[in-house]
Amino acid sequence: MKEDFLHYLWKYKKFNLFDLETAHGEAVEVIRTGEHNLLEGPDFFNAQIIISGQRWAGNVELHIHASEWYAHGHEGDGNYDNTILHVVWENDMDVYGSNDRPLPTLILKDFIEPGLIDSYKNLFDNRRTNFNNCEDDFWETPKLLVEDWLER
Repeated sequence: MKEDFLHYLWKYKKFNLFDLETAHGEAVEVIRTGEHNLLEGPDFFNAQIIISGQRWAGNVELHIHASEWYAHGHEGDGNYDNTILHVVWENDMDVYGSNDRPLPTLILKDFIEPGLIDSYKNLFDNRRTNFNNCEDDFWETPKLLVEDWLER
């Protein structure tokens, strides 16, 4: 699993948006995933999330493991003080913000369709012999479509 894949899942809402809940059972509703930040600081700015009926606006940080919050030193970095949701693949520990409040954590793998994960794993399977992921499907493409594409 790579963090970039988590960013993709979050940014494009490629997860079950119904019945979301934090690791501690609080209901979660995603209004806006936020703006993807490619620089230093939280992964997504200006997200809007409803947690247990309370609307929050702020930042979202994503990690493969929740413990990466501490490994990256976010607990002491003021850039992360406005983090409203910690989105992780594996929740290996509870995480606390700079003010020692528990940070709501969404375990994303619990809300992903298995087929999407299988496709992702297949894409990065090192045993693949094809140069291009759709190489085997090329000959199934209608000739007219190929000729039209080549003509352009």
